[in-house]
Amino acid sequence: MAVRPLGRARPALAALVLLGLGLGAPQASTDDTAARAATTDVGRAAAMPLAHGSQPNIVLVMTDDMTVSDLRWMPQTRRLLGRHGTTFTDAIAPNPLCCPARAALITGLESHNSGVWSNSGRYGGYQALHRTSRLQHWLRGAGYRTAFLGKHLNGYTPRRTGPEGGWTVHDPLVRGIYSYRRFASWNDGDIRWVRRGYVTQYLTQATKGVLRRFEHRDTAPFFVWVSHVAPHNSLRPGCTGVGCWAPPRPALRDWGDLRGVRAPDLASASFNQDGGADKPYFLRGLDAWGEADIQRLFQRRIESLQAVDRSVAATVAQLRRLGELRSTLFVFTSDNGYLLGEHRYVGKRLPYEGSVRVPLLVRGPGVLQDATVGDLVTTPDLTRTFVHVAGADPAYPLDGVLLRGLLTDRRAAPPRAATILQTGGPAPYAPHWAYRGYRDARYTYARYPDDGSGSVYEELYDRRLDPSEVDNVAGSPAYAEVLRLVQERARSLLTCTGATCHPDWPALPGPDV
Repeated sequence: MAVRPLGRARPALAALVLLGLGLGAPQASTDDTAARAATTDVGRAAAMPLAHGSQPNIVLVMTDDMTVSDLRWMPQTRRLLGRHGTTFTDAIAPNPLCCPARAALITGLESHNSGVWSNSGRYGGYQALHRTSRLQHWLRGAGYRTAFLGKHLNGYTPRRTGPEGGWTVHDPLVRGIYSYRRFASWNDGDIRWVRRGYVTQYLTQATKGVLRRFEHRDTAPFFVWVSHVAPHNSLRPGCTGVGCWAPPRPALRDWGDLRGVRAPDLASASFNQDGGADKPYFLRGLDAWGEADIQRLFQRRIESLQAVDRSVAATVAQLRRLGELRSTLFVFTSDNGYLLGEHRYVGKRLPYEGSVRVPLLVRGPGVLQDATVGDLVTTPDLTRTFVHVAGADPAYPLDGVLLRGLLTDRRAAPPRAATILQTGGPAPYAPHWAYRGYRDARYTYARYPDDGSGSVYEELYDRRLDPSEVDNVAGSPAYAEVLRLVQERARSLLTCTGATCHPDWPALPGPDV
């Protein structure tokens, strides 16, 4: 089979594109009383070292489909976690899709090891998860109380699959997950319907309740995972199919508050780019997006995040009131990013920067304040770090590395040189991979399967010279040696496990000019 850069145009595959569709100057929000209370003494709390041999509490807040640039419109999160903690600027979801990303977190494994390649199908959803021993089990074994609140893995239905074990408190959303205002949660088996309310506010109150419950029970540490729906697109009640998706629904108090803020994606060199033969065939021939449609979706997304911003502040304030802030590792991130018209695509899944990069902010005992770390970090690295700081014993080797400078000796945790990129494909690729590839600090490489033409398509981007990933250089003679090396590295990652998923590779050369 011949291998070549993206070749002649073929008809676009609507199935792949539509899976990602939801449609069609930073402004600070007003601080709540909880937010003002949370800022008191946060600097001293963040600077407190972790006592030798002690176990920190762990609070993980995860959003859904949030981009790195969306953080601009979350001032309380940036202040409470970023200014009083560390911001990781190169955090990556190796499989930029909801269910595989959550599976990576709960197992500490890359998708080819967790079994979850996509959101549904034979290799997708909760039912595809290989491992029955997961993060919450290991933390329970280390003496932690554990809680899960919010959006779980796609396809998780406790009454059909059976409740997931290992949780002291288990309250995933089980009905109306994307409705925002009419939903049901598992509530430890006593299903609770919320017919009047807002999902982010519900999760905020539930988080505060769990923290009070854990504080009053005993002195054991706790792990609380809060999984928000925002800024994921909303789903019209009782509707099925692609046409049922709509922009996310902000809280009523936030509706229209950020009107007029211009979407940063519109300024990207790749916005509405017609790549032609330079891009995978399912991106060729797509219609350009209207700026008004992108603006509408963007505005609803950042407005839906205002309630999450307040939720972070309320959680920090609650931890402080309970006297737990100084001993809590607080992590904020997203499952994957989102493209808003780059390469004429709206959605996630693809290996481009807007899709794979996620926000990551951490504060807690021993974590540097107002610091920035540029190391490449992936979702499985979070799991490895949680297990390490908890003194837990995982049931199998994990695929991640320790976050450098986070409750560890930097010299004992070499940086990650690269990561695999991959995602499972819908028809006609299912149950196969839609692409598999490689990403390091400079290059992004993706290899797509045969589309029936007898050829395999490849993309290679030099993000140092082309940060918007406009020019595919897989066919450029100047990048022939780089292409050979990334192909070799990508092949070695396809079946990696444990430490072989993060080899200590040297940096790749630049183009031969």
